[in-house]
Amino acid sequence: MEKVYIKLLGIILFLGFFIQQNHAQTLPVFKENDKVCFIGNSITQDGRYHMLFQTYFATQFPGNNVSFYNCGVSGDVTEGVLYRLDKDILSLKPDYAFVMLGMNDIQLGLYESGVTVDSTLIAKRKNALNRYYELTEELSGLLKKNDIKTIFFTPTIYDQTSKIECPNKFGGNDALADCAVHIRKLAKKYNAPLVDFHPLMSEINAKGQERDSTFTIIGHDRVHPGDVGHFIMASEIIKTIYPPDVVSKIHINAKENTITQSVNCDVTIIANPSKLKFHVLEKSLPFPVASKYDDALDLISFPENFNKQIIKVDGLKKRSYRLKIDGISIGEFSKKELEGGIDLSKYKKTPQYKQALDVFNLCEAYHKVNGKLRTIALIEYKNLRKYKGPNINKDKRAYLDEELKKQEGKPWHPYLVKMCNQYFEVLPKQDALWQELKDVRGKIYQQNVPVSHTYELIKI
Repeated sequence: MEKVYIKLLGIILFLGFFIQQNHAQTLPVFKENDKVCFIGNSITQDGRYHMLFQTYFATQFPGNNVSFYNCGVSGDVTEGVLYRLDKDILSLKPDYAFVMLGMNDIQLGLYESGVTVDSTLIAKRKNALNRYYELTEELSGLLKKNDIKTIFFTPTIYDQTSKIECPNKFGGNDALADCAVHIRKLAKKYNAPLVDFHPLMSEINAKGQERDSTFTIIGHDRVHPGDVGHFIMASEIIKTIYPPDVVSKIHINAKENTITQSVNCDVTIIANPSKLKFHVLEKSLPFPVASKYDDALDLISFPENFNKQIIKVDGLKKRSYRLKIDGISIGEFSKKELEGGIDLSKYKKTPQYKQALDVFNLCEAYHKVNGKLRTIALIEYKNLRKYKGPNINKDKRAYLDEELKKQEGKPWHPYLVKMCNQYFEVLPKQDALWQELKDVRGKIYQQNVPVSHTYELIKI
């Protein structure tokens, strides 16, 4: 719990500066047993960004058991969220809600290439935006009324500038920029945190396209981010909510055999005439970056800001040294490198990194179970919304098959066919899936507890 208190103090100090600069935002501090939900459309139902955020939280705040819930529905608009609010979201009794909407609310079909931009079309575009403004205001008020603290996201971008083959609905991103302006106003009105995805992703996209006109941090449908986009989103959430911090910082004087500094860890030196040996118990784990997200690190400075795990050693003789942790050789370093500090978070052979990777794998498993439950939500709150028949799977199947026939030829038709098939596969397992979600969450908070490690610095 000491780690939590240290983090809380950092957040409080950071918050004082933050309020002076931004006049608003009360940053969230998740407590033991808090429930956090992510409300949105297909990007949130996909959910890689909040799976990564959950991993960061689990590695940085071990022992602080917080439940994360995916409340995204593919293709959803704000009106759809209001429709399912009671049964799908409020039923979870969340303490916090992250909200991102807009991509479907602007009705991208109004921006199809080749359409005649006349007064009628302009009015339809304006009406879509006005309805978004009105309904997001209503949603924000209802969340507040139910004592749910909201964290607002501006919408991710529609990539209307990449020279990829996908047909371009030019103007869609400008409409999303208007949505972002509105969301900033809502965040200010409700004194709520704002994670401003839209300008960040626009800037990264523009810089990438200066080098390569086909570059995109969004998928090749111009709408849905891939691994890189989701990692950037997670990074921006972390950057907004948490001040820069270290996993640990160890500074030892080898000549004096003394500890000069230990931040977020306990260090005990073991007397040994032939080598420097000491025990370390850290209060956090490094954030593990799976290889599929590596490309994102070329676009943002995540490790430098949030993932430092530093060991510095002074008083060494001029020669090279091998660092071992629990008998595992981590690397060979010069006197100068050790005096400057080694960032162990970049070394994937450390026992701490391997433990953190196990936490990531559990968070990914949790994410997959959540995904199966969201298939049920997608079909029931969206595709079966107008269904009035009996609660019998055979009748539901017949209704959905008829609806799918009407959408043949649409780009989303294969996806809906897949989701409808999955719906009938997972529906009988719904109760078991909720239990599995709970079980995996328990494993996350068992696996993320740091343990003591033995460091050895051996002359070569």
